Amino acid sequence: MTEPSQRTGLPSGADVVFVGAGHNALVAAAYLLDAGRSVCLLDRAPRPGGWVDTAELGAPGFLHDRWSAVHPAFVGGPVWAELGPELRRHGLEYVTAPLATGSSLPDGRAAVVPVDQEAFAAELDRLGETDGWAALFDAVSPQLPALLGLFGDGLDNPEAEAALAGLIRDSRHSAVPFDRLLTDSAVGVSRAFFQTEELRSVAVPWPLHFGAGPEAPGGALWAVFALVALAAGVPAPIGGSGRLTDALVGLVAERGGTVHCDTDVDEVLVRDGRAAAVRTLAGAVVTAAEAVVVTSTPDQLYGRLLRDTPGIPAGVRAQAAGYRFRRGCFQMAVSLSARPRFVDSRLDAGGALNLGRGIGELVTSVRHAEAGLLPRHPSIAWHEPTAVDPTRAPEGQAVVRLQVLDVPHTPIGDAAGSAYGTKGWDAATAEAFADRVLVEAEEHVPGVTGLVLERHITTPADLASTSPNVGPGDHAGGDNSLAQALTRRPVPAHAGGHRTLVPGAWLIGAATWPGAAVSGASGRAVARALMGGTAATVKQSG
Repeated sequence: MTEPSQRTGLPSGADVVFVGAGHNALVAAAYLLDAGRSVCLLDRAPRPGGWVDTAELGAPGFLHDRWSAVHPAFVGGPVWAELGPELRRHGLEYVTAPLATGSSLPDGRAAVVPVDQEAFAAELDRLGETDGWAALFDAVSPQLPALLGLFGDGLDNPEAEAALAGLIRDSRHSAVPFDRLLTDSAVGVSRAFFQTEELRSVAVPWPLHFGAGPEAPGGALWAVFALVALAAGVPAPIGGSGRLTDALVGLVAERGGTVHCDTDVDEVLVRDGRAAAVRTLAGAVVTAAEAVVVTSTPDQLYGRLLRDTPGIPAGVRAQAAGYRFRRGCFQMAVSLSARPRFVDSRLDAGGALNLGRGIGELVTSVRHAEAGLLPRHPSIAWHEPTAVDPTRAPEGQAVVRLQVLDVPHTPIGDAAGSAYGTKGWDAATAEAFADRVLVEAEEHVPGVTGLVLERHITTPADLASTSPNVGPGDHAGGDNSLAQALTRRPVPAHAGGHRTLVPGAWLIGAATWPGAAVSGASGRAVARALMGGTAATVKQSG
């Protein structure tokens, strides 16, 4: 690392400069530092971690996850296997609820997916879904090793291209060929294999978390991936999601990296055809001897950071400018005076739960959201961390995150016929919609409204004001249905990889393959590429 500028406090250069200090950037930095590279991370936000943050939002002692909450893709993936011992040393520990997920319907019907496989088998038998579940996973299980392998790297290399071609070729005679997962929807595959609204309501909402709607082509892939990823439960850091950020920042600092917040990068500077430096909005220049790694979306990358770079084809700039954001994310963090209790008490055990009125109503809500209308009956992704982590609230009390993903990012009206939404996410609309969400929650958790001590609302407009990486408020960093997934993510020119059209400039984060989720996958993939290695040769720490 070169000496810092006395004027700005920033280093004059590093081997690798990161634009953004989210969890993927921190993961990449940790690997690169261990391999002897110097790194510098610059972030426009007041603190690192991106969407991985926990804070007291009001009353003391109530620790709320401001955005992400559970980390199954991280704990179940290679980053935790490789960096876990070091991250534990920096205070990161996970706890897993006995339930992975489940569903609740207003009439009291419910389904649970316990982590214990014998208990889950008993639940499938109770629902009469044993044969359907077995038929689906007997068909897709031979594809899973190759499919899950693709989640750990970019798709623009010969090995990944061969694996994709092999998945399509070798599954042609399967009851669920791989190309069906690519083209079918979550609704389609769930109706084909599951008979009960309870189990369908477990599966169908999950693609929304990855950026695909219930009827979207490619949603079948995300539904199956979610059910596989959740098999081992939904681990959450003790003390909150932000403990992952704390541990990664601690590891990066220990290895000699620097993180500079409140530092907005205005442009990536290109010299001799390569990304060579960044310039901040304040005018400071930090040189990059090897690479610039950007956490962004393609419209921001090519429309702002590389706006004056010559040689980028007009067609690629048009692809980036046309990058699509589909829906918004409305989130409410509530502090409760006591633990909430479901109609079906089995759901009290925790996990990431789907509360709704069935998949028909979910489909209607998503259609309304994409038309700019607030849904009349929003569906709720419910997570109560205090079910398994009492450190998150004062004794006997609780915190809950209610997340609604079937909302418009920019409302123009209300499917329920009210005047709300006509002025976008103004304060009155946000409060009225929060009331509506709690009314829906009451159908599943009677009395929950009376337990609310305080509530903290985050609208899609709030997300958009926090970071340009969500566009108008899309938590998934852009549509992740077939038109904008896999080798078309984030734009066809990138072919599912992390290299940009400018040598030495790389793109990571939710807009890149494999998409939204706390996994560290894109950060690890770019670090591996810069280190010149493969999955088998990445240096394992600890």
